[in-house]
Amino acid sequence: MDSNQKKFNMYVFFSTFARNLIEVFLGTILYKAGFSVHEVILYYLMMHVFSLLLAYPCVKFSKMFSNKILSFIGIGAFIVQQVLLNTIVVEIWYLIILSFLYALYRRCYWVARRYYNLKVIKKDNIASNYSIISIVNQISVIVAAYFGSLLLEFVSIKMLTIISISIFICSVFSLYGLKFQYEKNNEKIDLLGTIKQIPKSTLYLFGSYELLTVVKFFIPIYIYIYIQDSYHTIGLLTLISNVATIIITYLYGKKINKDKNYYKGALVLVALVFIAKVNVGAKLIFLVSFFEGIFCKMLELSLNKEFFTLSKKFEYYNYNLVYEFMQNILRVIVVGLIYFFVFDLKNMVYVTLLFMLFGVFMKFKSVEKEEFEIKEN
Repeated sequence: MDSNQKKFNMYVFFSTFARNLIEVFLGTILYKAGFSVHEVILYYLMMHVFSLLLAYPCVKFSKMFSNKILSFIGIGAFIVQQVLLNTIVVEIWYLIILSFLYALYRRCYWVARRYYNLKVIKKDNIASNYSIISIVNQISVIVAAYFGSLLLEFVSIKMLTIISISIFICSVFSLYGLKFQYEKNNEKIDLLGTIKQIPKSTLYLFGSYELLTVVKFFIPIYIYIYIQDSYHTIGLLTLISNVATIIITYLYGKKINKDKNYYKGALVLVALVFIAKVNVGAKLIFLVSFFEGIFCKMLELSLNKEFFTLSKKFEYYNYNLVYEFMQNILRVIVVGLIYFFVFDLKNMVYVTLLFMLFGVFMKFKSVEKEEFEIKEN
C-alpha cells in the first residue's frame, strides 16, 4: 500500500464514520419526529431528484476547480443539515430544504471520493486495492452505526451531531496529503457521448446495483415500526451485518479477479435475504442480518470489479458523471413509482427488489445481443 492509498484510507475511515453516526437512522428520525412513512418517502424522492439535478454541476465544478474544494462545499451542506436535524419542523418545506442539503452534501462527497478512488486504485490490482478500501469502510460503519444508536437512544441527537460534524471536518485534511502526477485534461464533459460508448449491459448493471441503496433506506424504518422501536436495535443489526461484510471481504475479495459471474447468484441471494428480513420475527432477524452482510458484499465486490475495470477505459469526469446520472435517475424512477402507487413498507421492499432483478435480466439480454452483433460483424 503506497502513501496515497494510506492517506485515502484514513479519509474513507473518518468520513464514513462521521456520516454513518446518523445517516443510517435518518428516515427513522424523521418518522419518530412526526412525519408519516409516506412523507419520509417523499423526502427520499426529493433528495434523489435534487441529486440528479446537481450531478452535472458538481462534476463540472470538480473539473474546473478542485475536488478538494468540492469536498469542503459538501461539508458545509452537511453541517447545515445536521443543525436542522436538531430543530425538526413537521412541514413539507422543511423536508424540501433538508433533502436539498442532503443531496448537495452527498453529491459533493461522492463525486470527489469516487475521483480519488479511481486515482489510488491500481489497474493491475483492482480487486486487492478495492477490498482494502471496502474493509476500511465497513470497519468504520460498524463502529459508527452502533455508537450512533447508543447516543441517539441514551444521550441526545445534539451530542451526536457535534461529534459527527467535528470528525467529518477533520477527515478532509488527509486529502491534502494526496499527491498525484498532474494530468492535463482538455476533454469535454459529454454525458450522452460517454453513455453511448458504455455497453448497455453495464448500464443495466449500474442501475440494478444502485437500487440496493433504496432497500437499505426502507429497512431501518421497517425495523423501528414492526420489530422494535429502538435505535439500539437498528444499530445492533447494522453491526452484525457489517461484521459479516468484513469477513466475506477478507475471504472472498481477491477471488473476483478470477470469476466474473459471482454477481448472478449473489443478486438472487440478496433478494431472498431482504424478503426474509421483512418476514421474520425479532429473534431470527439477527441471523438474517448476518447473511445480509455476506450476500450484499459478495454482490458489491463482484460489480465494483467490473465498474472499476470499466472506469480505467474512460476519462475520469465523464465516467463519474455517467455513474451519478445512472444511479440517481433509476432511484428517482423507482422511488417515484413507490411514492405514488405503493403504501406499504413491505411492498416497497418487494417492488425495489423486483426492479433490481429486472435490471440483471436486461443485462443478460443485452449481453446476448452484443455477442450476436460481434459474431455478425
